[in-house]
Amino acid sequence: MGLLSPPDSPFAPPSFLFTLIYHPVTSLFTFIHYLSLSLRGAPYKPPKNKIPIRVVCLSDSHSKIPAKAIPRGDVLIHAGDLTNNGTLRSIQQTIDWLKTMQKPWPGSADGFRHIIVIAGNHDSYFDERSRSAQDTRYPKRKLDWGRIHYLQHSSVSLSFPDDRVLKVYGAPQIPKVGGKEHAFQYPRGQDAWSNTVPDDVDILITHNPPKWHLDLAQNGGMGDEHELREVWRVKPTLHAFGHVHSGHGSESVWWDDGQRLFEEFLAKAYNKPAETLESHRLPLTELFDIPLWLLGFKCTAADIRGLLWTYLWGGARQGGFMVNGALTYRTTEKLRNNPRVVVL
Repeated sequence: MGLLSPPDSPFAPPSFLFTLIYHPVTSLFTFIHYLSLSLRGAPYKPPKNKIPIRVVCLSDSHSKIPAKAIPRGDVLIHAGDLTNNGTLRSIQQTIDWLKTMQKPWPGSADGFRHIIVIAGNHDSYFDERSRSAQDTRYPKRKLDWGRIHYLQHSSVSLSFPDDRVLKVYGAPQIPKVGGKEHAFQYPRGQDAWSNTVPDDVDILITHNPPKWHLDLAQNGGMGDEHELREVWRVKPTLHAFGHVHSGHGSESVWWDDGQRLFEEFLAKAYNKPAETLESHRLPLTELFDIPLWLLGFKCTAADIRGLLWTYLWGGARQGGFMVNGALTYRTTEKLRNNPRVVVL
């Protein structure tokens, strides 16, 4: 891929120069939005006089073990794609690696107090429709989870010191990305999310990102718009996911007009019909998109109001975090990304 060419894969990011030339207005207001998020500070702070809970988020290890040690914490989340081929045997190997990081007994100094896992599209064993012939032939074989929590459209309440409890919900479904060997797929555009997540969830774990968040927006977004609406309804303190390796990172989320308008702005900029894709357009034409400019200014004004609300008017920090913990770097097979840590 050249600096001025579109990416070869929807999972690969375009170059910064390509994005700047074909999306100058979007690049400007995206920079302003994330600058305002940075100036605004943490959208959530742990309760006073309580021991903070360190949550370590990772996903997309694809049958590999990272060379670097996993950071210490209280909760470890693996958001899917434990394996590449999805067989029970390869999944068990990843589970055995995860089990080595769990506290050997309650109260011990080393290891995670809780480990939570969901499936990804490569973990075909978990979806009977996509299991390999070998796993179908021996249906009585089972996984040995130990004390690890596996969530599949289910939830668990985790207990911590200071009588703190976090409710965690996990869901593996993703928009279709390949053949029947991929697990938990549904047709893109179908609503597989509305009213599926409990209202009182503190941590939401999905394999797929919500639309526009750590999601390669420049490529039109691999995330799901129905999932995004469900996240808005539930407003979890932490939403952990993966799947889009190039979206690796974390971002602050404020459930306010600034965030909503920025999502609308990205949708207007990047939800384009085929005839207006970058390969069919002239550079810098976005500079003449007056409605996009107006929506960008509207978004900036809302972000400024959010800053004033936080710092001058003493507004409560009513937000959370989104984390894409994909360990695999972009479209390579290398685990070059680091796990992400969030303090709750």
